[in-house]
Amino acid sequence: MTSGPDPDFVLVDWLSTSPFSDSAKLNYQREVDRWIKHIGNRVWTASGRDVKHWTAGADNARTRAFLVSALRGFYQHAQTLDPDIINPAPKTLRPSVADLPGRPALTRAESTLYVSALDRYDGLMPHRARALGYLVLGRGLRAHQAVALDVEGIVREQHRTTALVTLKGGGTEFQELPPPVALAVEDYLPHRRTAAPHSSPEAGPLLTSGRGRRLDPAPSVRDLLRAVASTHPQLTHLADTLTADGLAASPNPFLG
Repeated sequence: MTSGPDPDFVLVDWLSTSPFSDSAKLNYQREVDRWIKHIGNRVWTASGRDVKHWTAGADNARTRAFLVSALRGFYQHAQTLDPDIINPAPKTLRPSVADLPGRPALTRAESTLYVSALDRYDGLMPHRARALGYLVLGRGLRAHQAVALDVEGIVREQHRTTALVTLKGGGTEFQELPPPVALAVEDYLPHRRTAAPHSSPEAGPLLTSGRGRRLDPAPSVRDLLRAVASTHPQLTHLADTLTADGLAASPNPFLG
């Protein structure tokens, strides 16, 4: 094996430091472990062709997308331990989320209608639902990225607001929030539920449950987003199939 970190250690370290749900961690662990056994001594010298060949055996596009994402995240974390490692799983190998069955993206007109639905929603904790929807649709965050946001990671500067976003494969970076998204977050903060030791007005998860805990990425986020769609007469036909991934892949209504 070429020099590099122990791949089993990298896998455990990646999953233990990432904000994935327990089920996601189990799935990532299973598939990356399978890849490590498949590729053997070439784990740190594998190529995109190796990844493409391995994922080609998947039953469908959704599974293939998941496998590419799993390997991409694993190698991105490995690069934090050894920057000389090359990631053999580029984004181009992953099918577009918008094209995956069961995860339809909205049209531009539907995105605009969804914003209207968010603004008028008066269901459970409406300010939270609005902030969540704006973050997913207006910033393009996936469910796990939205719920991983912390209050301390929201930075307000003179002319802009940024949020410390957890990247899909691990690590974080500050991303600017479009003004409407930043305003939706600000409007939500006075209504945010907190409870020690899980959260406080100054710290802890941004999106909280009624008991002040971090919101569960699945199925809570999906159910909230579908509940909003179900209140709009022109979106009710989408409510049962809407997902955070599909919404994140939809045209951003705040970018013209």
